[in-house]
Amino acid sequence: MMNEELYVSSRMGHENHFRVPDGYFDNFADRVMSELPERRQPLMVRMRPWMYAAACVVGAISLVAVYFHSPDSAADSNVASVSATETYFDVDEAVDYAMVDNQDIYACLISDF
Repeated sequence: MMNEELYVSSRMGHENHFRVPDGYFDNFADRVMSELPERRQPLMVRMRPWMYAAACVVGAISLVAVYFHSPDSAADSNVASVSATETYFDVDEAVDYAMVDNQDIYACLISDF
């Protein structure tokens, strides 16, 4: 390795052969950018503002529809739940669920007098 370096330095010398003109890198970025072809943005990037606007409009319409539709549906669900509880209310199941026996029922009835 040392022999190769000595051979190259004896043939070429120690002078730096790579030179650029003075001030070459001062405006280098601007020159490169001006020579690049203009790149168009992808379709999705250009359509993004329109998609956001469409999403806002759909959201607003949905909120208005839910706002005007919810009172009617809430009243219907209350009627359905009342009729369901009146129709399917079983006293025996309620007593079993509350674990009430005959003695508790008699005590409750007598306490009212």
